[in-house]
Amino acid sequence: MESKWIQPPQNSIDAIAHGMTHSDGSEFDVRLTVDGELALHHNAKIELEGQKEGLFPYVEQNHSDDLRAAGFDIFSELIEDARVKSSWINGCSTACIEIKRPHPRAKIVGTYFSSSGMTEHVSEIMKNIDSLLSPLDIPERNTAIISFDPKTMIAHNLSKITIPAAPISPSIRPWGPAPIRRAMALPSYGRRTVVGMVEHWQEIGAPLLPLAFKHLHSWSKFLHLGRTYSYKGKSLKKLNQIRRGFPIHVWPTPMRIEKDIISGGFTALSDLMDPSILRTPKGQTRWLKPGTQPLSYDLEKKMNHFSNEQDAKILRERATERPTWENLDLKERQEIIDRLGKKLAWPEIQADEGSPPWEIPRFIGHRGAGKTFREG
Repeated sequence: MESKWIQPPQNSIDAIAHGMTHSDGSEFDVRLTVDGELALHHNAKIELEGQKEGLFPYVEQNHSDDLRAAGFDIFSELIEDARVKSSWINGCSTACIEIKRPHPRAKIVGTYFSSSGMTEHVSEIMKNIDSLLSPLDIPERNTAIISFDPKTMIAHNLSKITIPAAPISPSIRPWGPAPIRRAMALPSYGRRTVVGMVEHWQEIGAPLLPLAFKHLHSWSKFLHLGRTYSYKGKSLKKLNQIRRGFPIHVWPTPMRIEKDIISGGFTALSDLMDPSILRTPKGQTRWLKPGTQPLSYDLEKKMNHFSNEQDAKILRERATERPTWENLDLKERQEIIDRLGKKLAWPEIQADEGSPPWEIPRFIGHRGAGKTFREG
C-alpha cells in the first residue's frame, strides 16, 4: 500500500524540488532579507501561526539566519539541493521565480501611495538572482523571473541581466488583505484584452505572459471593451491564430480543466500537486510532465478521455515509460514540435539540443507543491 503524500510547506526546498521532479517545474517566491539573501517566502508577513519570537513581523526586516532558524529556506541553499540540480540546473525543468515586494509597513522601500524606490529594489533582487545563477550555466529556456510590479521590465533593463523577465497580469499591490488587493487589481482587467496583452508583452521583450485564470473565465474578462477570449471553443482558436505560440502561463489552473488548459496550448500553474491523484474530476488521467516528458499522440488521446481508476493507473505507468525531452533525439523533438505547432498555429520552430521551446505547454507547481498557507 502506497503511503499518503504529505504536502511540504509552500516555497520550501522540498516543495520546489517536488514540483521540479514530479511536474515540468516550479513557480516560487523570493524576498530580499536585510542581509541581502533571498528568502523563499510568499506573504509579506512571516508565515507562522501564533508567536514569532525573535522575528520582526515582515520578512524583509529579518536576517536570513533568523529566518532559517524559524524554518524558512533560502534561495542560495535551494540551488545546492541535489534534486533541484538534477532537474532544473542540469536538466530541463522550468523555474518561474517570482519577485515579491515589501509591505509599506516594513519601511524598506515605498509607501502606501508611492512606489518610490521600488523599481530599484526589484532590480536589486534580479541582480542577486543572476549572481547566484550565472556561474551554474543553466540551460536556456529553463528560467524566467516574474513579478506583479508594473515596472518589471524597467527594473529588468536597469539590472542589465540576461535571465528573461515578465510582468504578471493583473498588476496587484503589495499591501492589503487579499480581497482588497484583488479588488484594487480590477482596473488591470479593463486595460487590455488578452490579445492586447500578448502584443504588449512581445513589444516589451517578455518571453511569456503570466495570466490570471480570471482573464479567460470569469466576469472580470468582460471589463474591457474589446473581444473576450477563453481557454476553449472558437475564441481559443482565434487567440491561438493571433498569438502564434506566444506562451501564456495560466494561474491558478483548476484540476477540472487542467487538460483543457494544456490542450489549448497554455502552461498550467497548479496547486494540486499530489502525485497519488490519478484522475481529474472528469475521469481523465492526469499527467504533470507534458513539456519535459511529452506523450505520444495516441497515449495523450487515451489519457484525455474518461478512465476508471485501474485503467488510469495503467495509462500513468505507460506515460512514465516515455522518454524525457533530454533523451529525445532531434528528429523526435521536431516531430513533437511540428505536431503541436500544426494544432496550435505556431510559426516554424526548429528543434535544438536545448530545453523545450517556450511555446511547448508545461505543467508547473504553484509555490512548488501548491499553497499551504493563507494569503496575507
